Amino acid sequence: MISIVEDYKPPFYDVVPNDPSFEDMRKVVCVDQQRPNIPNRWFSDPTLTSLAKLMKECWYQNPSARLTALRIKKTLTKIDNSLDKLKTDC
Repeated sequence: MISIVEDYKPPFYDVVPNDPSFEDMRKVVCVDQQRPNIPNRWFSDPTLTSLAKLMKECWYQNPSARLTALRIKKTLTKIDNSLDKLKTDC
């Protein structure tokens, strides 16, 4: 297994100041409806693709369309179980 470590950058580093205020973040997330970028390389890995999909489903603008905590927990458990299966198959 080859791991890639990327430099850490906080979400919205390119559109808010280094120490953003609540108002800075409210504008970016609530008014402009921006969401953090997910690296394209995530979509070449099944586990990271599942995590990206889960993250996006938590970011819907309409709160009632977002996943429930129970659904998130079940999905994360399923992803974890699939990782365990991959480890035992290797």
